[in-house]
Amino acid sequence: MLFRAASVVLLFLCLNFFWDIKTVNYALGALLMVWIILSIRGMTSMRSRVFGKVYWRGSPKGKSVALTFDDGPTAPYTAQILDVLAMHNVNATFFVIGENLKDNPALARRIHAEGHEMGNHTMSHPWMFRMLFSSIREDILLCQDEIEKNTGYRPRFFRQPVGINNPSVMKVIDGLGMVMIGWQARAYDAVPTEKGKIINRILSRIRPGGIILLHDGCDGKTNSDRNATVDALKEIIPALKKRGYEFKTVSELIGIKNQVCHSEATPKDQHLNKSADSSLRSE
Repeated sequence: MLFRAASVVLLFLCLNFFWDIKTVNYALGALLMVWIILSIRGMTSMRSRVFGKVYWRGSPKGKSVALTFDDGPTAPYTAQILDVLAMHNVNATFFVIGENLKDNPALARRIHAEGHEMGNHTMSHPWMFRMLFSSIREDILLCQDEIEKNTGYRPRFFRQPVGINNPSVMKVIDGLGMVMIGWQARAYDAVPTEKGKIINRILSRIRPGGIILLHDGCDGKTNSDRNATVDALKEIIPALKKRGYEFKTVSELIGIKNQVCHSEATPKDQHLNKSADSSLRSE
């Protein structure tokens, strides 16, 4: 809303640019700078509300956190991460790439069977130059189909590939009855790094109510080795538990059910959500 308001005011001032009034021109320049800053902030921060609501943490009261994993499922790392989670009796949220899900259906079924939840991370993990076009809707829906095949539900949670946001994507997911999930602490483990750095980044940055971002897979364009993440997770979980933290799924942390029902999609998109669980229609 703020972004749209700034755009409207900027357009209005542009019409006055030709009046050659210094005050108006100064105001135009100042507003232009604000608009640019807000746009950059909205694109690069998965906490910003410039383009719409982003859920990056739950309540700061108490000591709860949520573990999330992007870009999977992939062998052997997703299975190893599931083993670590089971060892510590922790449930997490996996933001899956549809193509990886399609290639690893057994891992998908295991994620679901062991009580974890899945979120949509698009079918092909498109990079930012593709995110300005309507093809992103199709990419999201294809991933929804793959998730539903393995879980029986279409998730409400969506996380933007590469963490680059824009108004078009927010409009698409809003029309599909979905919400954007960001993060409060990330380890930058999508690129080559060391176990110690992953541990330090998470333990030094996490705060009560925070959502943690790690990676159990890759999009085929970046580093695919997740051994450091698996090893780091073995120490991150007990360290946070020692500090008194409780682990929750994202739905538990933010209090939003991770399933889309027909009534939450716009009329244009209702037919695209045709396979939502009928039991959710009364939600």
